[in-house]
Amino acid sequence: MTSTARAWLATALLLALMRPADALSYRPVLHEPIPPDPREDLAMHVALDGELPAAIQTPGGVVGAPDPRQLPSPTEATYGQSAPHDSFVPDRDTRRPDVGAYDDPFTPSTAPFKRLDAYDAVHPDYRLYVRDERLVPLVTGGPPVRDEEAFYADVVVDFAPDTLVRIPSVGPGARIVRARLGLGADDLGFRVFHDGADNWFLQPSQSGQPGARAASMRARLVMEVAVPRAAFGGPVGDPSWGDLIVFPPLPENVARDAAELCGALGLSHKMRPRAVVAKLVQYFRSFVDSDDPPQGRGSVYLDLALSKKGVCRHRAFAFLVTAQSLGIPTRVVMNEAHAWVEVHDGTLWRRIDLGGAGRMTSPDPSADRAAYTPPPDVFTWPRGSVRGDDMIADAHARAVSASGSAAAGAGGPPQSSAAAQAPGVTSASPAAPIAGDDHPLSDVSFSVMASDAHRGQPLPVRGTVRADGEACAHVAVELSLRDPKTRSSVLLGTLATGDDGSFAGAIVVPGSTPVGDYDVVARTLPDARCGGRAF
Repeated sequence: MTSTARAWLATALLLALMRPADALSYRPVLHEPIPPDPREDLAMHVALDGELPAAIQTPGGVVGAPDPRQLPSPTEATYGQSAPHDSFVPDRDTRRPDVGAYDDPFTPSTAPFKRLDAYDAVHPDYRLYVRDERLVPLVTGGPPVRDEEAFYADVVVDFAPDTLVRIPSVGPGARIVRARLGLGADDLGFRVFHDGADNWFLQPSQSGQPGARAASMRARLVMEVAVPRAAFGGPVGDPSWGDLIVFPPLPENVARDAAELCGALGLSHKMRPRAVVAKLVQYFRSFVDSDDPPQGRGSVYLDLALSKKGVCRHRAFAFLVTAQSLGIPTRVVMNEAHAWVEVHDGTLWRRIDLGGAGRMTSPDPSADRAAYTPPPDVFTWPRGSVRGDDMIADAHARAVSASGSAAAGAGGPPQSSAAAQAPGVTSASPAAPIAGDDHPLSDVSFSVMASDAHRGQPLPVRGTVRADGEACAHVAVELSLRDPKTRSSVLLGTLATGDDGSFAGAIVVPGSTPVGDYDVVARTLPDARCGGRAF
């Protein structure tokens, strides 16, 4: 369903008037600070320490770099000395978890998909591990090329010289364009390595650096990284079985259990790999969280897979075992908040979210920055699924609701019913159904929570989606700017509805947008229960 709201894209002019009497005491201003403008920095190719660009172009607009000289604060999340390899032990606790603090180091924000721990092999006892533990230098250098996305990473690390620190990466196949490790104005030497599952490790080296210390210390790592856009979604390749990466077979007992599930699902090499992946995604996305742990088979894999119980980590684990048993290269990737899989389609590794996300109890980690908009998800979501994006959207919606309640409780005037129907609020407007979509048409009501929109700045939006009088939970809502004269549109980003069909978030107006009057347009995309409508 498409709906619109009016937003003004405004510029500010400061006019100073001076009375004649004031001129007698006038003193010229010799130095006046000018706020940094990322658009100017990008146009002038301004560079910071470590040759880091002061601004980069992203699909959501121009964003400025983190300050590489900013001293780490005691409250910042840190990444410390780590063993180069560990393992993941599957469990039977299928209750939906509460997620505490989550550190999001990337701009634009990719929360909750920070890539921190990846596994690509299975022990006979079903523990996951990294098959190739050799550390090799990470590819660096060269600006982002066509079909790559650019991000900043701002990571605080605790380390001692020549130790390894596991650091997050933005996605599979990412590379470093520029990077700087430092403490204030002091540069520190370092190298970055990765293993066979593409886990990243920082190895600082202070030898030869001015003021080098032998003791442990805390420093800031700022990087510009580039990653293939297709790694985050979009159409999956259609390779033959012979085009896939070859890896060692699963342990005999694991392969035997996986063959039982494949037989139950009708999966075999008679299907093409892409069809197998699609069926696996559909199956594991249909899992549900449960207070009753799965039992009965004596195999944690079969108990989870046949009961269709589990949250994100259980789904990703069982998906990997099943896919690898058929010869499909698969990894499990996780962090402190979420878990998902990566599948190699003969060309590159691709991220696939299987849902099962928890409830984020801490503040939205991405509320202060633009969110990255990945390519569309080509796989459908069953009713009641909780995606990784939903966890962030729900956290942001709660924060917006809490801030509104706090403002009212602080003595501010309550919002009247007339104010709730201000021009920034809109209800459903006529639109055409998307061809071939026979689901109930969705109705969108949403508000632009600001009177003016400014280029390069977040624009807060919130609303609801319903179909046939019921909430449309976990559906995607695309938001765009539309010129009312030319009817041309610019995609701003995508938000997701929560359990109650509501959505809230901030979208960034591109810096290249001309000043003027625009409509903010929202449209829903069709899914398994709620239809979509085209512009």
